[in-house]
Amino acid sequence: MQLELTFSNELRHVACVDALITSALGQLPLDDPVRANLLNGLIAVTEDTIQHAYPDGESGLITLSFREKGGRLEITVRDYGIPRDVDAMELQLHGMAPGHQHLPVLLDSGSFDEIHWLNFGPQGKALQILKWLESDHVANATAAETLRQVDHSVVLAPEQSYDVRRMRTEEAEQVSQLMYRVYGNTYFNEDIYYPDRIAAQHQHGVTVSYVAVDEAGEVVGHYALERIPDSPVAEVGQAVVDPYHRRRGLLDRMKQCALQDAAHSDLVGWYADAVTVHTFTQQSNVTTHGCVTAANLGIAPGKEHFDTGEEQPQRVTCLLYFHWLQERQHREVYVPVRHRTLVGEIYEGLGCKVEFREGSEPADFGGMLSVSINAIAGRANLTVTTIGKDTVHRIRHARRNLVEQSHLEVLFLDLPIADPGCAFVAEAIEHEGFGFLGIGPQFSASGDVLRFAYLVEPLCREPIKTLDEAASRLVDYALNEQARLRELLS
Repeated sequence: MQLELTFSNELRHVACVDALITSALGQLPLDDPVRANLLNGLIAVTEDTIQHAYPDGESGLITLSFREKGGRLEITVRDYGIPRDVDAMELQLHGMAPGHQHLPVLLDSGSFDEIHWLNFGPQGKALQILKWLESDHVANATAAETLRQVDHSVVLAPEQSYDVRRMRTEEAEQVSQLMYRVYGNTYFNEDIYYPDRIAAQHQHGVTVSYVAVDEAGEVVGHYALERIPDSPVAEVGQAVVDPYHRRRGLLDRMKQCALQDAAHSDLVGWYADAVTVHTFTQQSNVTTHGCVTAANLGIAPGKEHFDTGEEQPQRVTCLLYFHWLQERQHREVYVPVRHRTLVGEIYEGLGCKVEFREGSEPADFGGMLSVSINAIAGRANLTVTTIGKDTVHRIRHARRNLVEQSHLEVLFLDLPIADPGCAFVAEAIEHEGFGFLGIGPQFSASGDVLRFAYLVEPLCREPIKTLDEAASRLVDYALNEQARLRELLS
């Protein structure tokens, strides 16, 4: 479903909006109470937007849009009017600050999965509502005895042949069950526990799943290729093999199946986050000629289960390995002088010629910052798509809210490295505690990103296992930057 209605800020249009919302929601698999609450809430938002988005007597446009893809419904009510303190509105929306709240129906009903205000600076604002359709957690949909966690020291199943291929949609529940048996409820990508989400994302090509199936027709392995929104790259991962069927090369076979599809797509490359609890996945990426480009410090919670059987003493760090599928292009980048040597080494490993340019302080407002929160993982991803004079302020404000109000443990920040304001913002946000991590090649529609992280708690080096000199140098550099900034800000 993809619907959009644009109307002027006149109350007489509310009836038309009501008709569109009623018709759109009526076509979706929603319970009647949820549908009614969404309708009432959206009408309240529309009326408020009509009355307050523009100065009295000024005519303006409002856009209501519905987009359903991969089993996820996104509804936005967008205006192009008076700039508002959207950060304060977001806090009010979630009850974190005093102020007028005109959405009590939505907030109290459980009718949505996420709800946020989006800031478009001088181009207005939007309320965004996200709702998963027909999603039941695998633990609620399956008999408890089938979800008991397996003992990782089990006796292996008899030798047999396996069918390695793309997942069939009816196998999505088996994938969720497998992930639950191996990881318990600790895997930080929550979608993997909802069979309907897996099936919908697979059907729409958002996250394509690959499986290994034994002779009894049971799914005993899973691997995924996940397209990154607004980017020409994909992430591989969500890898799991039933302990009864390990040491048969199933992981490599599923990976090769995924990469064969990737090679015949429009992707320019793919990447993997290799854990540092051990070096096995790092070795797999080095063997396939991947280049390590970033040390994602503390990206996963320490509670996630791993094959070592040991409890993790701190949040888990992953190394980002990038693999090209298309020809490399020359880069012109804006990076603080302090980091140019290491950034140059990363681009050399990527096989890209790079030219460091001198940047400048942004002259205009209108910076664009998006925030994605993963509450289960205790982290948020901040993405700057457009750098403006207000970008540092927005990052500072987001950090305070996410750490002090939402109690997240780590924030990742991506800056567009080809923007002339990148070096200026990068130096400024170091004074907010964000330390350099590396490069995300082609991670945005505009190209590469410069990646930073804010860690609430420092990490120790000893639990972080690295395979080779390139990985060790990047981890050491990132940890030293965190230590430098803590000393600077103390």
